Amino acid sequence: MKNLLVLFSLCAMITVKAQNTDNVKKRGPEDSYTRSSLSYLLLDFANDKYADNLRKSIAKAVIPQKFDNNNITTKYINAPYSHGGYNRTTPAIEMQRKRKITEALKNNKYASKIMRYWWQVKDDGSYSTDLIKKRGLYNATDMDVNVVDASKVGRARLADAGLNLIGKSYVLVLDYGNIRTMKEIYDAEDAEAKKTAERESTEFIPVKRIRNGFKGYLKAYLFKLNYSDTIQGYLDASFIDENKLDVNKFDNIFNNIHTPYRFLLSVSVEADGTQLNRGQPLAPLRQKSPEELFLTLVQSGVDKAVGSIERKLESFRVKAPVTGLKPIKAKIGTKEGIRHERRFYVWEYVANRKEKIVAKKVGTIRAWHVVNNKFDKLGHTQESEFYQIGGRKIEEGMTLQERKDVGIGIGVGTGSLGFHIQGDVNAGQFLNLPMKQFKVYLEVFFAENHYDDVLTVAGSTMKPSDDYNEVIWSLGFLKEYPISKGNLRLGWKLGMSGQKISWEIDEAHLNYDPDRNSENIAAFGLAWGFSAGINLFSPSLHLIGSVGGYHHFGANYSSGEKDAESVKLDNSLSEIFPNKKSILLDLSLRLSF
Repeated sequence: MKNLLVLFSLCAMITVKAQNTDNVKKRGPEDSYTRSSLSYLLLDFANDKYADNLRKSIAKAVIPQKFDNNNITTKYINAPYSHGGYNRTTPAIEMQRKRKITEALKNNKYASKIMRYWWQVKDDGSYSTDLIKKRGLYNATDMDVNVVDASKVGRARLADAGLNLIGKSYVLVLDYGNIRTMKEIYDAEDAEAKKTAERESTEFIPVKRIRNGFKGYLKAYLFKLNYSDTIQGYLDASFIDENKLDVNKFDNIFNNIHTPYRFLLSVSVEADGTQLNRGQPLAPLRQKSPEELFLTLVQSGVDKAVGSIERKLESFRVKAPVTGLKPIKAKIGTKEGIRHERRFYVWEYVANRKEKIVAKKVGTIRAWHVVNNKFDKLGHTQESEFYQIGGRKIEEGMTLQERKDVGIGIGVGTGSLGFHIQGDVNAGQFLNLPMKQFKVYLEVFFAENHYDDVLTVAGSTMKPSDDYNEVIWSLGFLKEYPISKGNLRLGWKLGMSGQKISWEIDEAHLNYDPDRNSENIAAFGLAWGFSAGINLFSPSLHLIGSVGGYHHFGANYSSGEKDAESVKLDNSLSEIFPNKKSILLDLSLRLSF
């Protein structure tokens, strides 16, 4: 009984500590982090077309690694409202739906099921603390271990600390709707296009049907277990001895408070379970079955919903102290769901003028080498390595906090050739590989330049001296090296390139033909470049200067006549346009998000 009283005392102390941790922080993160647990609960609209598919798929949906999985047997409940006008909601309707979901959770005694899962309660009243202890130990940091090793209580207290995690139990209630097959979507688009063609007396052009599978929408509602000191008191009263508890009292703990769950927020996302049709470029070698595609739809919905919530909710973001420098290190890894190139903010805690401790952002870093720490021995956690992409000097003991981004950059610029746009994708982030700032890029230049001494193509309407329109594109690899705490960056790029030069057709020209709607010369080759950039106001906004070249080999002439094939020329673009520059200077502005 003495052990039981100690356990209750610990429960009471850590329950208070667990309160009010779910506010969306604007001034920085909390100075501690504990793993949250999560379960999915589907709203079952029994009469919906894909209700049975949803029920089967939700049982297979995967919880992200950073969360403990409260694997409750109840995967769905009857929807407390109808699906009429799914996409036509108002604030009043949304408020009503939240209230009905909260009431449905209470009627279903879902909170009691969560508690039963944590305490492993059986119908005869027997229970086990094994799961609580296991999660408490798994959540413990090396710092926690060092503290308790120096205390009289010892490591058993780490296991008891698992009780703190019960108050971090969340349920994500899922409302999938407006699910359609790609055939249904294409049919609807064709029907609309037909109406438009008939109304405007134009030709009807059917939509290209390149994908199969399902698309839909998900409205996700996040609730947190209302694990208060009041609940703790009723929990204490339900225990009979160290081996048994009163099941009736235990199951009715939450009947004594207004609501067992606290609504936090809701998000809306698109759910996608499609694939390219066989024969399409980049189509998968093996086409997934309809059942597999529907599971993909469900999983994509919850993944996007959790990702959206992470950007809004403090407690869903991973936090850890900086434990090393050169490179920056922290004792987190795959156990916390960290991936390569994941973005983090680094904060320090300082006293303001009113002597209150506040968090101030110091810098921005990315995960470089992420360790697999799922099976690390207690007190011997491996360290992942990070690199800085902006900010001030980072010191040990500062707090890093997960701040996911998409891993895409968009830029615009101008230079010696003309205006250009560029997009890039962080390859390491998408492939989850330790590839520091290694990107795949695509850029397109648009320009109108005057050229003299042009070697005209026989039979064309080209002029020796005229204005020519140019489009140059390149696709390849971009590598950047952050320096000076990431506030400066050097880089290089290498890729394949293509160029098309066209001109206005002069009706007075000797070779004018009214059947021609355009003429151009095209060529393909290589692109290269070197760049230097600086952060502007933020690690996400960069001013970049670059020097590069576009070297195209051979050339093909297109007359613009219907069904006419292009003609390979004997001369290269540099020979046809001898005054054309091959080395270019450029200044651009890029936003990464």
